[in-house]
Amino acid sequence: MSLENKLQEVESDISELKSLLEKATRHKVKELLSADVGRLETDQRNLKAEIKKAEARIQGEKENKAKTCPEIQIKDYSWDQSEKFVKLYLTGLQGLGELNPENIKVSYTEQSLTVRIESLNGKTPLFSINKTCHKISPDKSYFKIKSDYLLVFLSKHNPGSSWSHITYAEKCAADAKKSSEGFNDKEDPSAGLMNMMKKMYNEGDDEMKRTIAKAWTEGQGKRGGGMPDLDF
Repeated sequence: MSLENKLQEVESDISELKSLLEKATRHKVKELLSADVGRLETDQRNLKAEIKKAEARIQGEKENKAKTCPEIQIKDYSWDQSEKFVKLYLTGLQGLGELNPENIKVSYTEQSLTVRIESLNGKTPLFSINKTCHKISPDKSYFKIKSDYLLVFLSKHNPGSSWSHITYAEKCAADAKKSSEGFNDKEDPSAGLMNMMKKMYNEGDDEMKRTIAKAWTEGQGKRGGGMPDLDF
């Protein structure tokens, strides 16, 4: 019998003995019942202390195990969408279906996603989107565990809308790239476009900076240009 079950039995006995004690009328009977209640309450305190120690030991083992599992970023993923959901496929996770579901932590906000998979083949895979292309409904979002991949369902805040990209950074970079490619050699691309790009880059997070830099480099490479000064 587990410690939790033993504690439950003891607490049930205490409850019944106290009920009998309230109904007892003879002094000797009351003394006997009170002694039994006191003995069981001592057992109750000891069991609670044992359970607390066991929980602390298990938590310590989990923390130590997590420390020995290096964190890695999940780079293999794809996505598609339906009327109500954007479906994100995090692939390359062999053995995921055999992992304890409690090791898979997925959290959502209105415009972000964080995935942490603890102790998968001696590693801790991580994935995050700092800002999604559009808003989602966290309470309606969920995930499914497959044999070697994780399927995340991001519930669209506006069902029926179409997402052009999965992240806000990708959308901004694509818009900037499209604008840069619209200039010809006789036009000056350093005016409004440069100001817009620099503002987006300087105010963006690391994900935004990497995406904008990549998109600009690709766009400039086609025209033989170089990377502008964006305060790297």
